[in-house]
This record gives sequence, C-alpha cells and structure tokens, in this order.
Amino acid sequence: MNASLRAAWVTAEGKVETMPGFDVDLGTGELSGRIAKILVKPGDQVEKGQIVIVLDNADLQAQVQRGEQELVVAERRLTEIKSGARTEEILALGASLDGANARMEEAQHQLDRNRELHTKNMASQAMIDEREAALKSAQAAVKELNQRKKLLEEGAKPETVQRYRAEVGLAKAALDYDRKRLEKTIIRSPITGTVIERYMDEGEGVTPEIPILAIADLTKIWINAEVDETDGGRIHVDDIANVSSNAYPGTTFSGTIREIADYAGTRKIRPSNPAINLGLKVVQVKIGLQERSPLRLGMTVDVRITPGGSQGGAAKE
Repeated sequence: MNASLRAAWVTAEGKVETMPGFDVDLGTGELSGRIAKILVKPGDQVEKGQIVIVLDNADLQAQVQRGEQELVVAERRLTEIKSGARTEEILALGASLDGANARMEEAQHQLDRNRELHTKNMASQAMIDEREAALKSAQAAVKELNQRKKLLEEGAKPETVQRYRAEVGLAKAALDYDRKRLEKTIIRSPITGTVIERYMDEGEGVTPEIPILAIADLTKIWINAEVDETDGGRIHVDDIANVSSNAYPGTTFSGTIREIADYAGTRKIRPSNPAINLGLKVVQVKIGLQERSPLRLGMTVDVRITPGGSQGGAAKE
C-alpha cells in the first residue's frame, strides 16, 4: 500500500460499546440484604419494568401487615370518637343516673329523719354524721354521672378528635414507609435489553454498591474508536467509517461518525500494529453502524475512516 493511498484513510482501533443510557449494572439501589431469587440468566431478554431480582423480605412483609392492622384500629377509633356515643350508651347511662338520684333522695330522707329523732334524743350524733356522709357520697355519684351524660350527649372535644386524627396520620405514614421499603426489595429492569452478566447468586448478601446483574440493549451499540491525535483534525461528524473484525473475516460493516471528543486522552485499546507509538494520545470517536451487525459488546475492531467522506459516496475535495 503506497503513501498516497494510506493518506486517504484514517485507521484506528475500536471497541464495541452500548450507547449511553442503554446499559446498566443493576443492584439493590438503597437496601442491604440477602438475595432470595434471581429470575433471569445471561442471554435472557427482559422488558423495562420486568421483575428480575427479589430480596429476602419476610420481615418487611410482616411489618407491613402489622402496620395495616394498626391503621385499621386507629381509623376505627377516630370514627367512633367523631360519631359520638351510641343511643344505647346514653340510655344506659341515663338509667344509672336515675338510680343514683333515687339513692340520693333516700339518703336525704334518712338524714332528715335522724335529725328529727335527734331532737327527741332518739338518735345519736354519730348516726347523724353517718347519714350526712352517705348523702355526700350519693350526691357525688349523681354529679359524676351527670357530667358523663353531658359529655356523651355533646360528643368529643375538638382537641380530642384532633389527637385521634393525628394518630391515624402517623399510622398511615409508617405504613407508607414500610410499603415503599418492601417494594424496593422487588428489583425491576430499568431498560429493555439482554442480560449480559450475572455477578452474584441466590442466597448471597448484598449491599447497595454491589451490582447483581448487567443488562444492555444490544440494538443500541456503536464503536468507540481511538484515533491518533495527529489525525484528529482530518475527521468530522458524518464521515464514512468501515468497521471490520477478525471474528468475521472478509466482512465490512458500514457506519458514520456520530461524535468526536473535544479532547485527547490516553490510549485504552492496545493496537495490533506493534509500530504504533503507544505513548501517542488519542481522540475518542463514536461511530454508529448503519445496520444491525453480529458484533458483540467488548469486541475489538479495526476502523477505517474516509476523511471528508459522506454517506453519498466520494470524498470531498
């Protein structure tokens, strides 16, 4: 190959990658715990929102059940206090009050009789004192029953209703919190794609920073090529690029430049040509393929870019 022919192309090494946002290392998000189930394996297709991992959540399920019961009790109490006493309760208290009034009248009658007898020296002062104490006790009972009857008839005070309403609010908040934590033990795929890696097994403990599965949308791939910084000024977005791989000899995959980095960095892909200066910095270039290809994530490929070329064909002068 002569020098003029070599100058017509820019060659580079590249790697097959997923486009940003179309691959994920999936973990627990926020929770630590034990993996109960992994419902997929490498190679499986998954849909966005599909359940793929379940953490051990028996304790949280029991906690949610307790919270639901506590909320029911709190709501029942609030309903009762707001609706006031039932007619049967008021009638029963009224009957008790009638009995207390009757006992008070009898105590008053006994005291009056003993005072009359005392004037005739037929009753002692001790007997009068005893009758007076009995009357005071009967009067106190009537007073208490009257107050209770008034409270039942008027209903609960506003501050009492507010206190029971606050208890319902606290029960709801606690239940919502526990339900959200329980939901987080059911881990769903955030994207549609293919499971490409399984890092952990069922029964293992896991923390938020540890990934469990890797999922990628294999229809959203491009080539991340490393162009020598000396060739960086020759290439442009939309230039034609041809991609080849030793895995598919004799086959070329067509594409175009989608993005060109605005900085030069260190080389990450070891070139197959031993004559290339490994210390030379490179520019990251993203190349989108025109059609689906059998290229797999992580594959190293060879890239040949036509500077100034377009999808229409010949290179620009």
